[in-house]
Amino acid sequence: MNNIPKSYYLIIRIEQFQDIPPGFAEVLPPEIVAKLRSVHKDDSLSWERKREKLDRIMDTVPESIIQKLPPPPFLDRLPANVKAKIMAIHRQKGLGWHQRHEKVHEYISSLPEDVKRLLPPPPPPYVF
Repeated sequence: MNNIPKSYYLIIRIEQFQDIPPGFAEVLPPEIVAKLRSVHKDDSLSWERKREKLDRIMDTVPESIIQKLPPPPFLDRLPANVKAKIMAIHRQKGLGWHQRHEKVHEYISSLPEDVKRLLPPPPPPYVF
């Protein structure tokens, strides 16, 4: 059994929703930034509900703007083709967080071991 306390996982989930990712405010329209920050600050929402709301907001952003958003830092070490595929999955409109997460993990599991080693370790499982 995992010896890591549940409170550790809660801290990780809470930290994921403190604010929008770095570089997003400089690219997104101000009204979208305001909506995203409003969701981030709403302590009455579970992290799953926040993900759903954030996804719905981001689905309204035009593709031309989405393409300008900076990729997550963990992709920096990956080959360009792998990075592009993960970003294409991540930016696919209409997918919920769980669907997107599943597709990315399916793709990652198909990668050669030498590429997988370039990725950071996965986050701890969600236990709540």
